[in-house]
Amino acid sequence: MLLMRKLAALIANAKFRIKLIVSYFLLVSVIILILGFTYYRISASNMLMNVRSSLGNVVLNNNQLLDEKLEAIRGKSDVLPVDSELYQIMIGLKMSDNESLLKADRRLTELLFQYFGGNDDIYASFIVTRDYTFGNGARMYVPSAGFFNSELHLLAERSQGDLAWIPTYDFARTFKDQHMEPISFEYSQLVSAVKELNLTYIDEEGIFHSLPPGMERPVLMINFTTDDFGKLFKDYASKNEYRNLSYGIVSAKGDMIIHSERELEASRKAPLWLEEAFRQGEGSFEKVTDGKEMLISFDRMESTGWMSYVEIPVEDALYGLKSLQSVSFLFLAVMLLVSALLAYLMSIFITKPIIRIKKAMKMVERGNFDIRIPEKGRDELGQLTRMFNHMNGRIQALIEENYASRLREKEAELMALNLQLNPHFLYNTLTTMYWIAVENGQQEISTIMRNLAEMLQTSTRNKNETWPLRTDLDWLEKYIYIMASRFGNQFKVSFEVDDSLQDMMVPKLFLQPFVENAIIHGFAEMEEGGLIVIKGWCEDDQVLFSVEDNGAGIEKDAMDRMKSGEGGSTGMPNVEKRIKLLYGNSQGIDVYSLAGKGTKVVIRMGTWTGGQRR
Repeated sequence: MLLMRKLAALIANAKFRIKLIVSYFLLVSVIILILGFTYYRISASNMLMNVRSSLGNVVLNNNQLLDEKLEAIRGKSDVLPVDSELYQIMIGLKMSDNESLLKADRRLTELLFQYFGGNDDIYASFIVTRDYTFGNGARMYVPSAGFFNSELHLLAERSQGDLAWIPTYDFARTFKDQHMEPISFEYSQLVSAVKELNLTYIDEEGIFHSLPPGMERPVLMINFTTDDFGKLFKDYASKNEYRNLSYGIVSAKGDMIIHSERELEASRKAPLWLEEAFRQGEGSFEKVTDGKEMLISFDRMESTGWMSYVEIPVEDALYGLKSLQSVSFLFLAVMLLVSALLAYLMSIFITKPIIRIKKAMKMVERGNFDIRIPEKGRDELGQLTRMFNHMNGRIQALIEENYASRLREKEAELMALNLQLNPHFLYNTLTTMYWIAVENGQQEISTIMRNLAEMLQTSTRNKNETWPLRTDLDWLEKYIYIMASRFGNQFKVSFEVDDSLQDMMVPKLFLQPFVENAIIHGFAEMEEGGLIVIKGWCEDDQVLFSVEDNGAGIEKDAMDRMKSGEGGSTGMPNVEKRIKLLYGNSQGIDVYSLAGKGTKVVIRMGTWTGGQRR
């Protein structure tokens, strides 16, 4: 704090020329820094946008390519269960006859080749039964017992005839083959699809056949290596300049199908942002992972439901901006030197005329109003000099005018205060008239005066747009009493308002215009028998009020003019505008009337639950 005070005192005591140089230098520096920072941020934003778009296209293209291939495989697997040859082979199997099994193996191997043999992405395909595995065993071996005791068979049963995809798994560990665990072989890690085959067959006579109830369904097993799923990612990673790019495909449970680091495949080391990515489905975001800010693009595969992603450090994505930073720093240094030189030259140019004016002002301070400064130039400083010269001759007149103006302002303020209407004066006057009427035995007039005074006091004390319903109804009752005194026994008023609404806040005097319309217009041709019913209730949590009379009613054209305010009546349009402003455009006023049959006004004012408006 002491250092700040010393710095402030140093700045305050510095010469104008020094302040001018420093301020100009700082101004130019700040502008250059802001421009440089803005340019860098815009460039970085554009570069990140381009990188995000590039990564997103790679992920999207990879998923589209995989989805097309896997959907084609799904389509073929859906046709396989209705293949008549497959049905005949499986029905005719004799598990105890080795020759029969070998013949069936050859035929089923050929059949699988017809369906899946032309697809280079499929590593191997089999039809697995509990006693035998049919298919090309030259490329890999699938033990029947190990398969039926594995998670693959359980998933096939749960899928009930649908093709189920199994994330990357360790072959030897999954099939519980301890002899293969220490061996390194090509298909040690696989991605598989399994499908329980509910075989059916329609013979030439149109008779539908299915497997006997006691016969266990065979399972189709299609195997892929992890390389088949990561080809496009691997090609992209090898061709771009990003040093720390990583990619992967992961299931919703966190099973890593493929990863740029092969040792992570078949693991459960899922990214921390995986849950959020699955919620979004596709897109990109920036997340901090292991202390680094990463740019991640992701997209969910339609065929398997797995999530493909590519991520790179934001620092790597902005690597191309480093050269721009060097150029920007060099440009900043040059501009700062130029600005310092310009600031010094400008300070000399500006301060000379100011020094002359300063000397002249000291003379004026001593009372010498005849001093004149030589006028040079037509710029702002020249104009300032001329204005200073003119000022000396008029300074006394300006002082006198200033005093006179202040006196006039004070007088105007006092006059305005004296002319203000004081509501308390009106209230006190009405109270005085009330007591005079009481003393003179004029009970009706005294009651009217008291009601009018209380109405005035209630209105002037509350400056808000709304007040409690009980206050509005109390004010309305006093108004009705005054109007009833004026019109004699021409009408009666009935209140049917739900007590639970008494404390709700309502627009001030929102019922009065409709009561006034009923009295003035509805009962204009009636000498007696007029009835006004004022209701307030809740219906399906909707707060409703109504003012209904049995008066003359309103013609349709007159009603339209009244609602729009064109008929000279501003009460109803004003109330409706206030209701819509307070409670929304869905609320408002409905008018129902027929000529000669009275008028009903329904006011909708939002919902009311638990003693408060929603």
